[in-house]
Amino acid sequence: MKFSALPRARLASLPTPLQYLPNLTKKLGGPRIWVKRDDLTGLAFGGNKARKLEYLMGDALEKKADYIVTHAGFHSNWCTQTAAAAVKLGMKIRLIKTGPSKGYDGESWDGNHLLHRLMGVEVLVVRPEDTRPTIDASMKELKDKGYNPYYMPVGGSIALGAAGYINAMLELTYQQADQGIQFSHLVHATGSGGTQAGLVAGAKAFNAGIKVIGAMTSPNEKEAQANKVKEITLDSKKQFELDFSLLDDDVVVYNEYAGGGYGFMSEGKAEAVKMLADTEGMMIDPVYTAVAAACLIDLARKKKLTKKDNVVFLHTGGVAALFPYREPLKAYVQGKSLPWTIPKWSPQSQ
Repeated sequence: MKFSALPRARLASLPTPLQYLPNLTKKLGGPRIWVKRDDLTGLAFGGNKARKLEYLMGDALEKKADYIVTHAGFHSNWCTQTAAAAVKLGMKIRLIKTGPSKGYDGESWDGNHLLHRLMGVEVLVVRPEDTRPTIDASMKELKDKGYNPYYMPVGGSIALGAAGYINAMLELTYQQADQGIQFSHLVHATGSGGTQAGLVAGAKAFNAGIKVIGAMTSPNEKEAQANKVKEITLDSKKQFELDFSLLDDDVVVYNEYAGGGYGFMSEGKAEAVKMLADTEGMMIDPVYTAVAAACLIDLARKKKLTKKDNVVFLHTGGVAALFPYREPLKAYVQGKSLPWTIPKWSPQSQ
């Protein structure tokens, strides 16, 4: 199906702003830096997932789904935005989230977990190894009860989800032309791979001239992550009848900034959170955007991004995740050692 003909549920406030960051640019003394404010997409607390959900929910509505089933981490922004989309569209939703133990609810409701509870959606917390069996059992249970459930993979990272970021790259090409800028690089956080795949596909299909850099949110093997992104990119090309050739160096990933594990805290992430707040009054989260910002900071310091480069930093949202990390962030601000790096809600904490 042609990209422009895809069914779409209008959930996001678009286009999102493109803003110059003069103070961060001066602070780093290297590339000129802009930010693409996808934290302002307007669904729940905003974020990149709203773009993906426009196409995924559009497909769900076309298939007359009435119950969404999806999964992710305990404080998942994907879960927050998917729940908000389901509520907005009058659907039921079951969130299957991973935690340190089955049924984990935390000492207090905080961050995205609080938002999931406020929306009154169904939440199941399981160990990671029980995720797939729980998804399969949920789909069967809901079908047996007469529902028409629709399964969404974590992060919406399939071609349909990537369509949201093909569209975002088209949006960015118009914005850079309007402002008289030619971006050399875009830096963002890459996890399940769909956002990066959409950006790469869009950059190639629309001849944007932008090199997409993905900072991995988990310290997995670079090759495996690159292959995952390439697979979604090529699937998108085929499904949406796009015309481009994908080269190996079109998919760039770094795995040095995740802090030891998904959602783990680190000095580099804390520095990134503090630097964006100090210089631009902009809040970023420690799980995704801080990984991308730490990557951008490091590449500028190492002169891999220089004064000849115009760089756009993609703010993918997730700010609600700041608050569960208050203890290590407080320690960093006070110049103390981080009290913990592995969150107590992480499966790796056990």
